[in-house]
Amino acid sequence: MRFFNLVFDFFENGYSSKAMCKVAEEIRQICQAEGCDIFLFENKKDELRLVGTTRDESLTGTTKVSIKELQADENREVYDLKLPGKLLGVVVLYKPKGTKVEDILEELSISLDWVQRYFQILDDCERYRNMTFLTELFYGCNNPLELKEQFTNQIAQILKAEVVMFFEKEDDNYVFSCGYGVDKGQLLTSMLPSSHPLVGKIAKEPDGILQTKPKIDFISFECKSMVATPVNLEDKLLGLLIVVNKIQPKGYRPSYSFDQTDLQILKEAARRFSLAFSRLIYQQNLAKQIETLKKYTQDYEKLIEEQRIYLKKMDLVHAISNAMRSSYDLTNVYKILLLGLTSGRSLGFNRAMLLIRNRKIDALEGKFWLGPLETDNIEQIWKEAERRALNYGDLSQYLREEAMMLDVSKGLTERIAGKLFFYKEHPIFERVVLRRKLIHVTPELAETLKNSIKDLLRLLDVDEFVVVPLIGKWDTIGVVILDNKFTKASITQTDIEILRLIADSAGLAIENAMNYEELRKKTESLEQQKNMIDYLRKFSESILQNLSTAVVVLDKSGKIIECNKMVESIFGLPREAVIGRTYDEFGPAYQDLFGVAMKVFETGEPISLSNYMVETVAGERYFDVKYSPMWENYGETLMGVIVTLDDVTEQYKMEQERKSKEKLILLGEVAARVAHELRNPITVLGGFLNRLKKNISDPVAREKYLEILSREIEHLQEIVNEILDFSKTSVKIDRVKFQLNELINEVIVLMNEKASKQGITIEFQPSPIPEIFADRNRIKRVLINLIQNAIEASPENGKVVVRTFYEQGKVITSVFNTGEPIKDEVARKLFTPFFTTKTYGTGLGLPICKKIVEDEHGGRIWVEPRLNGTEFFFELPVEKEGEDGKTSKDIGR
Repeated sequence: MRFFNLVFDFFENGYSSKAMCKVAEEIRQICQAEGCDIFLFENKKDELRLVGTTRDESLTGTTKVSIKELQADENREVYDLKLPGKLLGVVVLYKPKGTKVEDILEELSISLDWVQRYFQILDDCERYRNMTFLTELFYGCNNPLELKEQFTNQIAQILKAEVVMFFEKEDDNYVFSCGYGVDKGQLLTSMLPSSHPLVGKIAKEPDGILQTKPKIDFISFECKSMVATPVNLEDKLLGLLIVVNKIQPKGYRPSYSFDQTDLQILKEAARRFSLAFSRLIYQQNLAKQIETLKKYTQDYEKLIEEQRIYLKKMDLVHAISNAMRSSYDLTNVYKILLLGLTSGRSLGFNRAMLLIRNRKIDALEGKFWLGPLETDNIEQIWKEAERRALNYGDLSQYLREEAMMLDVSKGLTERIAGKLFFYKEHPIFERVVLRRKLIHVTPELAETLKNSIKDLLRLLDVDEFVVVPLIGKWDTIGVVILDNKFTKASITQTDIEILRLIADSAGLAIENAMNYEELRKKTESLEQQKNMIDYLRKFSESILQNLSTAVVVLDKSGKIIECNKMVESIFGLPREAVIGRTYDEFGPAYQDLFGVAMKVFETGEPISLSNYMVETVAGERYFDVKYSPMWENYGETLMGVIVTLDDVTEQYKMEQERKSKEKLILLGEVAARVAHELRNPITVLGGFLNRLKKNISDPVAREKYLEILSREIEHLQEIVNEILDFSKTSVKIDRVKFQLNELINEVIVLMNEKASKQGITIEFQPSPIPEIFADRNRIKRVLINLIQNAIEASPENGKVVVRTFYEQGKVITSVFNTGEPIKDEVARKLFTPFFTTKTYGTGLGLPICKKIVEDEHGGRIWVEPRLNGTEFFFELPVEKEGEDGKTSKDIGR
């Protein structure tokens, strides 16, 4: 096959190779002719084109003749280049010397046919291979406009087209939506009526149309060939896809027009586009419905929250009233009231000032003012108060007992103690005391009355406060002034309604306490000793029985010899029914709990347990448990063990809530990182869009800039996907049984192309391992991430080695890459969110892997530096379906 390489060179490199001129020269020499011309038949144009000659090479490529024009005469002979049923071209010899050329021509015909078919198959393969990128495109776009723009660009790449136009149907017209290689300025009109001949023909032809040299009256450039197809969305016509002018390849082809294969590819691409477009429309509609549902949910939750707060505060009013009614000590009632108004566990005002009415001089006299000073560590004070409040299970009990220990004679009280406020003709106090009206002083009202109440404004140093009358059975007892000086929280209408309720009950409680105080003073000398004895007895009994901590005393046989009332909430039995029984009579849960006490008898040392969960009659509760030895005779004899159970359920839940809040803080960091990560790609996009506008007419520059823009958009998509995945608080885990070695082989096939581009080899060294029960897709993501990182970290011509092995009920996978070993300080931070050593990266890849392996599958992931590289490991427990109780459940809630 002497001509095969020259023919191949011509089809690959075109006329610039002068390959067919060399073939013509060789034939001329063999036939001893004066000259030789080679014409190839282009059947789409039904003409012959001069491709090689020994006479004037400048005529090649531009000289075209019909078959009839090439007739033999006395100066030349014409020979057909053909195979059975197929004309390939002709050879013209000028004054040959009579040598037979049939064998030469047959050999040239076979070479032409083989090479032509080879390049046709090669072109078809490239088109179908490019079709695979459509799937990535369809799943990578997030809105219809982006999908249409990217789709037209991809169609141009697949079909090697100069121009792709998408006309979207709007009512009875077709409007230019987007295109490749063309903009509205190159169109004579961007809106075509349905009655337009070409538009109507395309719309009515479901299989599309193929035309050579069609007349298109709405474009400003020449149309050499065209393929077009309608784009249907289910049973609705979405628009028309028109592809114009095939780009001439570098080498020679008998035809530079679209063919039936192009039309079939365009039709299939349009069908896939319709599916992707309908998916996006469905997702957008679904997103709108979700947003509407979220709004309804938020409104409903807001209403529920308002009702919950109102009911909670009603409970607080009841608790404060009960606490005040339970005390007949006037000062204690005052303190209970002020504590109830300012406690964070109760109504939570920052400060509360109590003024008692002196009827003799028509004035209000300063009594107590509860709240922090400006110079105090306010946050620490409130935290300490909250800690003490948590020791009480009942708010009324907290107010009663905390009031007993509360000293309100210092601090703010020193500023108003004995101070007189005359209420007659005072714009606020007169209405509160004499008319029994609650007054809410807003900033606007304070500005209006500032001259007449400047003494009060100066004292309070706030411009919003509320003055509440304390109303007894017949008259006003005093007033309470409340404000939020430090938190700046507004006083709501709900607060006002709650304070109106407190005003009546507090006034009656204070009046009762005043009456009792008067009666108590009259009988004090007679009852003093008796009251002291009763008080001490009740107080000592209260220490044990009213403790919020459950107390149980066990002897050496495990019998309960003493306990307090709080134990009833644990066992669900009266205290009397608990004393005298052994702890193992209450079930297995308590055998473990109290069985620890027996260890104290052996060691004589106290034992403490934290956050111990007990299934009580009230459900799961968490306790801090302490086992203390009870000695007799100064530590000589161990009589028993005192077990204290401090209910820390609320603290435990608050700790979980704190962790949730920390996640919210992390989301804040996510937002900051998103802004930082998106800034650079967006800046690049903006810059190259400007360059693209300036070079829109330059095909090379346009292709270059479009490729850069496409990469940056993919980078943005990767950043957003990683951040969304990491920030999810709940992931659905679909566990199935599968062989990890098979999954690794699958991932390596996916990553081989990327590795080979960098000259890196991936080697897999599997060991026999059992099947695992896990989420296959989530584990696949871990493998892709680790192998991809290993490829990126490897030097050129490096190696990535993946191994699996089985140890102690766990399947372990390692990914090793050659190169510089990772440093210890970097290794310690690798799984920290947003830490990255890459120029482009979110720093979430490895944290997501850690979340998948450890949080979702109960495994472990770590990294170990090696002498010649770095090795990552992750292990997964081998579990059977149903063993862990987490099959198809949400993880991370």
